[in-house]
Amino acid sequence: MDPAAALEITLVFLITSILLYIVQRALHRHLQIALHRLTGHPDAAVMLYWALLFPGVFLHELSHWLAAMLLGVRRYRFAMWPQRSGGQIRLGAVQLAEVDPLRMSLIGAAPLAAGLMIIALVGGRWPDASASGIALWGAAWQVLQSLPQREWGWVGFYLIFAVGNAMWPSPSDRVAWPALGIAGSLLALLFLLGGPISLHQALMALVMESLARLIPLLTAVLLVNLPILAGLIGLNMLLPMTHGKPNAAR
Repeated sequence: MDPAAALEITLVFLITSILLYIVQRALHRHLQIALHRLTGHPDAAVMLYWALLFPGVFLHELSHWLAAMLLGVRRYRFAMWPQRSGGQIRLGAVQLAEVDPLRMSLIGAAPLAAGLMIIALVGGRWPDASASGIALWGAAWQVLQSLPQREWGWVGFYLIFAVGNAMWPSPSDRVAWPALGIAGSLLALLFLLGGPISLHQALMALVMESLARLIPLLTAVLLVNLPILAGLIGLNMLLPMTHGKPNAAR
């Protein structure tokens, strides 16, 4: 891949990721506010919030459990019931034994990998990774446009919403990531300084292909979230204020 194409894909990936992060945070916040105002009761709002995201929450915790089982990590508890703790909401939890940073990092990343696979399956045929970065945006839009014509197509939109907004690793899932990231960065630096040019090119091609395959999946979640966020903002402008404030989800 030529440097210009690699730069375009990198920039498109970064822009997509940043926009999705901003939109998702706003969506979770406005969804909790809307449910809190509609029910007038914090516990009822939490239950509705959990129910709306249930497929994604279940996949998230199940991914942790299965990854731990495959990696030989002892599992103690699988919880699928929302709990409020101070100003935070825990929608589910898996209690595991403490192990090395590598296995903990893989277990923490399992929901993201599983969520992206489900979104890929829901969308069906996705664009080839050789497409340009901007073309991948358009391809994601075309995939979403085709969903209503498929059997259970509208369910696909809901799954992209529920899974896409619950697949992200929580702070507890990312505890071991810094140590692994530092070790990985040092190994990558040593490789770049001493490895042959052919391997450098192969590694760069692998990274670019991975980003190109992630862009349409993340874009699909972003495009599904945008109209929902707009609707929630409008709804919250119309609904009367209630006492107290919603909790933040984890």
